[in-house]
Amino acid sequence: MKPTLPQIDPAKRTVIPPEPELSPKAARKIIRVFLLLLAVPLLFEAASWLTPSKTNLAAATVRSGLQWLLMHGLNEGNHTVFLGREGWLFDQHELDRLAHARRPGNDVQPGLIKLAAELKAQDTPLLVVVIPDRATMYPEQIRLGRYLDVIRLKDEVGRLAELKTAGVDVMDMTEPLWEFRDRQPVFFARDSHWTPEAMKAVAVAVNKHVHEKHPRLSSTETPIINANILEHTDAGDLARRLDPLHAAKLLGAEEAVLISIRGIPQSDKSPIVLHGGELMRVYDDAQLSFGGDGQAPAAGFATQLSTLLGRSLDVRDMPRAGENYQDKKLVIILLPMVDLVP
Repeated sequence: MKPTLPQIDPAKRTVIPPEPELSPKAARKIIRVFLLLLAVPLLFEAASWLTPSKTNLAAATVRSGLQWLLMHGLNEGNHTVFLGREGWLFDQHELDRLAHARRPGNDVQPGLIKLAAELKAQDTPLLVVVIPDRATMYPEQIRLGRYLDVIRLKDEVGRLAELKTAGVDVMDMTEPLWEFRDRQPVFFARDSHWTPEAMKAVAVAVNKHVHEKHPRLSSTETPIINANILEHTDAGDLARRLDPLHAAKLLGAEEAVLISIRGIPQSDKSPIVLHGGELMRVYDDAQLSFGGDGQAPAAGFATQLSTLLGRSLDVRDMPRAGENYQDKKLVIILLPMVDLVP
């Protein structure tokens, strides 16, 4: 038999309050707050595209914090810089190049062949000194493994052979620097430029080559010079691409011991022309890595080679159309391999 429920005394009955309703005014307020919170990081990101990161402190601060989380939480760099092993950084284009990704072509090789023909007509030899890139020299920092030989593209050997066939004197420094890295570092871990030790090793090799093939262009006399040892530190240009505001705090700074040499000034009257880009200017240009406090330290490749040769050089940027080589006896081009085979 079903029990009979006792009647509820109306005076003691619990009154359930009605469900709260969101007024249109309150709803609009919540939407405004949400849109504001969403817009702030978007404004920072837009501002970073329109203004330099170092001047836009708000955008740079947000970017620094996110980059720190990406590196230490997910072991990731960004879309232009790859985070390798042991804190090594690589330009993403270097990895695309080794992976045979689609790469744009250039006219560097045809330009060199054309230049060699023009110089041959006036009996001036062309010497091209080819420097490998960082990914070629340090593949173990990209993927763990034991590499018994240098990693290079098949196109490199073919294009170098074509240059030699066209009469270009080629010094491929890939293998020598691969052996040199067992004794000294060739490149920095977080900077795209070569070390002072590797730069000097190449300068010594070029000096020996010139002395053997063109003995009249080198001097056996010791020039009077003023040399100073400089110690410079830099976070690295690749680290600054990850965090323009706090690059040194991200992975630390690297040191470079430079030898600043003065006494043999550059001269456009020199019979030897030296062409080059950043690798040639890295320790002379204050705007580049390890450039010091705004004063050119005179410690770059041109200075080192000039001192070894014992004579001034006619130093220029990379060759351009219409260059004048009248009365020149030798033209040297310091060329990154990535420019020859992109």
